[in-house]
Amino acid sequence: MEVGGGKTVVVWGQRPPGLPDPRAARAAGRVGRRTARRIVERAGTPGSAAAIVRHDDSGNEQTVPMSKPANHLPPRASFERGGAKRVMVDRRSVLAGMASLAALPAGRAMAEAREIVLVNWGGDAIGYFGEAFAEPYEAEHGVDVVIDGSGPSQGKIRNMVESGAVTWDVCDSGGGSSIQLGSGGYLREVDYSVVDRDRLLPGMDFRWGVANYMYSFVLAYDTRAFGGDGAPRGWADFFNVRDFPGTRALLKDVLANLEVALMGAGIPRDEVYPITPAKEKLAWETIRAILPDTVFAGTGAEIQQLMRNRDIVMGCFWNTRVKAIHEETGGLWDWTWNQGVVVPGAWVVPKGNPAGDAVWPFIASMQSPERQVRLFTLFGNAPANPQAAALVPPALKRFNATDPENYARQLPIDSAWYGENYARINKDYIDTISM
Repeated sequence: MEVGGGKTVVVWGQRPPGLPDPRAARAAGRVGRRTARRIVERAGTPGSAAAIVRHDDSGNEQTVPMSKPANHLPPRASFERGGAKRVMVDRRSVLAGMASLAALPAGRAMAEAREIVLVNWGGDAIGYFGEAFAEPYEAEHGVDVVIDGSGPSQGKIRNMVESGAVTWDVCDSGGGSSIQLGSGGYLREVDYSVVDRDRLLPGMDFRWGVANYMYSFVLAYDTRAFGGDGAPRGWADFFNVRDFPGTRALLKDVLANLEVALMGAGIPRDEVYPITPAKEKLAWETIRAILPDTVFAGTGAEIQQLMRNRDIVMGCFWNTRVKAIHEETGGLWDWTWNQGVVVPGAWVVPKGNPAGDAVWPFIASMQSPERQVRLFTLFGNAPANPQAAALVPPALKRFNATDPENYARQLPIDSAWYGENYARINKDYIDTISM
């Protein structure tokens, strides 16, 4: 299911002409039965235009076009077409006000008037989050979970809260971002009387966010350049251009690259933190030394293309992207968990979220080890619940960043430090790689 197009289309019942078939969307996007009934394509700004289309039991079409941003519409407006009355509503009133559709030609009003809007980064994640998290919760609680793939950037969350037009309930963010946004007054504090700290890895219970999955920055390498006993074993080898020649790649963002450079300079994994000005200076010097042999990638697609084309011999990348190329090339690209930097994603809740406290039981449900393992098998994001490791199929343990054996070899990132220092340290990093 594609995300974009500047509109939200919500479909109940049969499909009217010209609109996507929810069943086809389910097959293509791996969304569940309830989720497929709501084909959601949102623009990247709050209050995108929308059309609500519904058929009654006799097959009569009932359409509610929304030509203006939903949060700028009056709570209720009506117009006539062919003698049939139609109702225009804002996005949050679509379900709450569905009873008003009873006045339309024969048909049931929507009995369920509750929904939770979960926002992630689009693409396959829409269907995978739906299958792993939304469908089970809907089946258990009768709450509609809408997956919005428009990307919950910090800027969008700030704009929503400042404008008072919050339409999101649960956002797929990060540990550091939760601290940056929360300290600025944009997020609700997590209710740990509902969300279970015991279902989190140590240090992943943030004040304004709760870890939802984990991923790692790992050392990936081309086995055709370095195979067998000659494979790089850690970041010291990555920064050793003499013994491991060839072009390598880093991402255009400081996250994890600061730690990688320090370990490459010889700082033991358990001594990387706390970060000091002297360590920052050492990291930039270490990176500058390999600039002639380094390219920088900005997206996951760029990462995969560099590896696919053999434009590089090694890189510091997300393990999920490396796994994809590992499988695509039949193992010609491999990686090591040694000295990987493991990072949490985090659920955050914007202040003024429409669903209110209903988000906390939903977030708690996503701590289920079974559901987190399901997301892992679908998408590759590792479980944040340590109880999930035992449920991962043996054949997939090698790919699990939080498998106890793999996790023990890595460095959990200091999200609190990044929450306080990200803007400054990322500028220093960009200045360093731009020399």
